[in-house]
Amino acid sequence: MYPSLNAGNMVLVCGYFFSKPRIGDIIAVRDPRDEKTIIKRISKIENRQYFVEGDNKAASTDSRDFGMIDKDNIIGKVVFVL
Repeated sequence: MYPSLNAGNMVLVCGYFFSKPRIGDIIAVRDPRDEKTIIKRISKIENRQYFVEGDNKAASTDSRDFGMIDKDNIIGKVVFVL
């Protein structure tokens, strides 16, 4: 997610209890291929599925590789970066 986040940054993630994911949100999401947690930005929403991309498009593994994700794969929104 460089330049928004740097390697080693810690993030605080809050679940979507009172709001819906929106385009532009930076989120923690489970990679559908191996269940690892990754940080991505929502860039498109279609039919209750989310297209997520990293900010560093040249070096990012994201929906261009694994496709749209379901809301069940979203852990929550990044609300604070340390």
